[in-house]
Amino acid sequence: MKRSLTLVLMVVLALVSGTGCDTDSGSKSEAPKLRMTVNTDKLSPLKEGFTYKVWLKVGLEYVASDGFNVTSNGQFTTPFGESRDKSFVLASDVRDAELILISVEGKTGNAVTPSSSIVLAADVTGSEVQLTTAHALALGSSLAGKSGQLTIMTPSDTDAANEAYGVWFLTVSNGVMSPGLTLHALNPGWIYEGWVEVGGHVYSTGTFSSTNNTDNHQPHSFNDVPQFPGEDFLLNPPTGVTFPLNLGGAVVTITAEPVPDDSFEPSGIKVLSAQLPSTVQGGAVYQLSGAGAVLPTATVTIF
Repeated sequence: MKRSLTLVLMVVLALVSGTGCDTDSGSKSEAPKLRMTVNTDKLSPLKEGFTYKVWLKVGLEYVASDGFNVTSNGQFTTPFGESRDKSFVLASDVRDAELILISVEGKTGNAVTPSSSIVLAADVTGSEVQLTTAHALALGSSLAGKSGQLTIMTPSDTDAANEAYGVWFLTVSNGVMSPGLTLHALNPGWIYEGWVEVGGHVYSTGTFSSTNNTDNHQPHSFNDVPQFPGEDFLLNPPTGVTFPLNLGGAVVTITAEPVPDDSFEPSGIKVLSAQLPSTVQGGAVYQLSGAGAVLPTATVTIF
């Protein structure tokens, strides 16, 4: 009887001891979960199901935060529009991260790597990191301090009386057209777009990556357009608007837009702008300034 009881006790002790070893081993192999806070300034709200993600590169792999969006006053939200704080729990140990970036992700974002529309990035040099557009993997430039010119003209038609109804990012000297913009070449995932805001409406002049080639938009111009970004406002007016369009008092801007774009409206990344006078005439040249550029920033703290 004593022998049987002793044998039973030995088996129980062995089972308990084995379970304890497995638990201890598991706790040692599990990567610690770190928390990250993200503070942003001038990050634009996204539409149509697009979201932002923070990515940290550790070796050859990326670790991503949950997707999030922002409101016009900077409040963080979930992809479903519910308010959330600016703190994220990461599923992996990122203490050896060498790069942090924030990207624009589409409705079906890649869970493994960031999209090519990287807004902000920075090399990791400590637990608190400042992200900017100027990093080589983001927009590739601070974009601040750029400048350019626009000319009021309607080159797509032959009516000399219509010259005050178009905006073209070019200059004319002795009848020869030249680029009016000097801009940094954007990284893949981004493209420039021109805008004219007047009379309570915003019109796109088209997207472009080259300052001396036709842009991707001429719905309001005739077919004979020059090889430069711009738009005549002569044809196909929106409902409730009369063309030719009076450009007096218009605000003209150049923005950087993600590709694919989440909206048909200007992004918050404003590169250049010009305020036109209340009366404009054909052939007038106006300066575009980058002094009022609106560029996002972010600070990420890992702890």
